[in-house]
Amino acid sequence: MRSFSFISVITTLSLTLLLVAGCSAQANTANDDDQIVVSGQGTVHVVPDTMRFSLWVEADGHQLSPIKTQVDQITAAILNQLQQRDIKREDMRSFQLAIHPKYKREGDQTVQDGFQVSRQIDVTLRDASNFDHLIDYALAQGVTRVGSIQYQLGDASEASQQALLRAIDDAHTKAALIAEHSDRELGSIITIRESSSNGAPIMRMAAESRTMDVSEPGQQAINAQVEVVFRLR
Repeated sequence: MRSFSFISVITTLSLTLLLVAGCSAQANTANDDDQIVVSGQGTVHVVPDTMRFSLWVEADGHQLSPIKTQVDQITAAILNQLQQRDIKREDMRSFQLAIHPKYKREGDQTVQDGFQVSRQIDVTLRDASNFDHLIDYALAQGVTRVGSIQYQLGDASEASQQALLRAIDDAHTKAALIAEHSDRELGSIITIRESSSNGAPIMRMAAESRTMDVSEPGQQAINAQVEVVFRLR
């Protein structure tokens, strides 16, 4: 009898565990059925307020010292002009100096024919309205090339937050529409996953000499994307 009672207890416990597991599985299935997953996109268009560009000062000659002095003098004049326009020292860089020997053919031989000295000046311009006048001044001083021009937003944090809020609103609108046409009521948010790219597009432009403010930055799109899980009632 005691053996029979022990077996009965084990059997009862096993059945109880199976019932609990079955109920749990049904509850999970019900929970999955009572959820909806939607994605949302948000975009904010802003006008870039920062420019980055490079200037090159180049000179050729047979004597290295005089042409380097010439390049350094032009560079100093440009840096002084940048400072007069309230551009901070940390927003300009001019240490990239290159010296290359030049060669020419004389009969069957290649002989050295002087040097080329160049210095690159990298500038971050936080007031783009200065760009055209600054380029005109630089070209007049002897800058030979202007390039690597980029328009971008100096601080994109506020625009990124606005884009994120729009993405969440977009997801909520989609979920509400789906719930309404499914004869259900939209419940609270269960999870949100943000999957936006941090990289913002940068608009580029070709450099040329200008005598008036004609360099317009256009607009830059800041994008955000979310995946949201809602409850359904």
